[in-house]
Amino acid sequence: MISKHSGLEIHMKIFKTRAKHKEIAEQLLQQNNLLNEAASFMKEIERGNLDMPLSEKMIQATLGKSLLGIKAHLQDIKKGDNERNWLNTGLANFSDILRNKESKKLAALSDEILKNIVQYLGANQGAIFVLNEEGEGKDPYLEMISCYAYEKKKYLEKRINLGEGLVGQCVLEKDMIYLKKTPDDYVRITSGLGQATPKEVLIVPLLINEKSFGVIELASFEEFPPYKIDFLKKLSENIAAAIKNVKEGDRILTLLHSSQEQAEELRAQEEEMRQNMEELQATQEEMQRKSDEIAKASAEMISIKNGIDASMATIEFTPDGLILAANPNFLKVTGYKISELKGRHHKQLVPEEIIDSDDYKKFWSRLAAGESFTGIFKRLSAERKIIWLNAVYNPILDAKGEVAKVVKFATDVTEQQERISENQGLISGMNATMALIEFTPDGTILTANENFTKAMKYSLDQIKGKHHSKFVPKEILDSPDYKTFWKRLSSGEAIAGVFKRINSSGKTVWLNAIYNPILNANKDVVKVIKFATDITQQQELLAEIKSTMEGIETTMATIEFKPDGTIVNANKLFLTSMKYTLDEIKGEHHSKFVPLEVRHSESYKQFWPTLASGKPVSGVFKRVASDNSVVLLNAIYNPILDTEGKVIKVLKFATDITASRKMLDELDLEKNKV
Repeated sequence: MISKHSGLEIHMKIFKTRAKHKEIAEQLLQQNNLLNEAASFMKEIERGNLDMPLSEKMIQATLGKSLLGIKAHLQDIKKGDNERNWLNTGLANFSDILRNKESKKLAALSDEILKNIVQYLGANQGAIFVLNEEGEGKDPYLEMISCYAYEKKKYLEKRINLGEGLVGQCVLEKDMIYLKKTPDDYVRITSGLGQATPKEVLIVPLLINEKSFGVIELASFEEFPPYKIDFLKKLSENIAAAIKNVKEGDRILTLLHSSQEQAEELRAQEEEMRQNMEELQATQEEMQRKSDEIAKASAEMISIKNGIDASMATIEFTPDGLILAANPNFLKVTGYKISELKGRHHKQLVPEEIIDSDDYKKFWSRLAAGESFTGIFKRLSAERKIIWLNAVYNPILDAKGEVAKVVKFATDVTEQQERISENQGLISGMNATMALIEFTPDGTILTANENFTKAMKYSLDQIKGKHHSKFVPKEILDSPDYKTFWKRLSSGEAIAGVFKRINSSGKTVWLNAIYNPILNANKDVVKVIKFATDITQQQELLAEIKSTMEGIETTMATIEFKPDGTIVNANKLFLTSMKYTLDEIKGEHHSKFVPLEVRHSESYKQFWPTLASGKPVSGVFKRVASDNSVVLLNAIYNPILDTEGKVIKVLKFATDITASRKMLDELDLEKNKV
């Protein structure tokens, strides 16, 4: 039997057990809720949502604190990833900008770099300074070539000396300067960033292998975080490399342009010399030699050009003209030893007539004042012979801008000057002795010398601006050759020959001439020059001689021999008299026609040597025809000479007097009978 008290205890125990179960259930429910919240939180974390909040209960719980720790760690990782991605993206973007630097000038490239840096770093202002080391004897300095976010009128200076202000100090120390608390007067006093006062200033040197190329200065009203500073440090070397490459490219381009200009000047000189040579060659009677002479002239021009490219003669002077030094090329050109020149005055190299001139008296005072001189100068060698130097006298300034010395750069152009002088003399001679006329490529007359106008009986005003066809006879004007005449000339083809022309009186004029196209440096025909000699009298004489020869040909027997007596040709009358064909005697000796008693005589042995010496032989000659009949010829053997007086052939002009002599003999016989 259970007591009443025992039952109450049982009920109390049951009640407490139920309460305990309820408390456990509530705790389990609470834990379950925390686990569900933790699961949801982790799913959001997996999705990349690191901003997912936790309930206050979860924060107080141990699990919540662990989750917050995980969240904070993941946020740090994400922040690091974001900063690395930001840095890598920035470096990639700037790599694209720097990769295209070849198409931009330094200022434009710097503007684009600075603009993107200021925007990417979230700065307010910025400037790029480039180290300028150009100019011999001048101190290097920093030159502002790009700025951002302030007006031009706010520039205080565009040049900063090394060591001046923070920018100049940054270049000297080759280290970054980060100014977090900027004084109110910083910008106005030491910065190149205008009038606004920033909160923080970051100055980073542009270095490659510890060599400075410039500085980037950035200002911001916000703090520069470490990852942005690290980004700028990494980028600065790429920017320095880009600036270096662009500056070197600009320098190479400048040198290339200078080289191209010199090459163009040399080509122009070569072209001028070539044209002079062609004009001279056009006057030569033997046209075949023309191409050989042009080839020779071209080889000489190439040799001269190679010599100019390969060497320069240099000499140094004090500002008042005392010789300090000279290189081997100069000594070779002048024939001096350095001991013979050093300490002597420049006038030792100058001809007396130049020393006494007003220009030379001012020459060294003008050089000492900083004025340079270029040109072709007449000088004397050690042997006191005239030499010509294409030279520049260049004053060299010291750091104070004063002339420290004068350097002369020269090339020996003595040969060219002598050739030009010779060519000018020849051209003057041609102009004085030949008829010259100039045309446009289509044949319009530009000018003519006095010899031409005199030969054609025109004044220059009467023909200038007219077409060449004014001088051409109608039968030639309508010919196919003349219709293509100026097209051939305008294409660069030279045309030479003997030309029939008409003067102002309508009379025929014969000109032995060459039409010579003149080309410019681009090989375009710019004009045509005609060099001519009036051979009208010679042509008329030739026509008269031709007519006379034709008369002789029809009335006299003629035969042509070599100087040794070998038969070359004979006309019909001779062949008829001697009863031969041309094939039967051509290549045979004259003795074929001579009787045996004459052939072996002493006089016949001297016959052909006499003719070969240039002496004519005439008389009545007994000869033998092909049928062995005797033929009597009243003849003259006439040696023909060349321009040097040498016998080149012998012409025999003969009349067959056989019949008339026979008739006279018969009359004498009849007379004797009577």
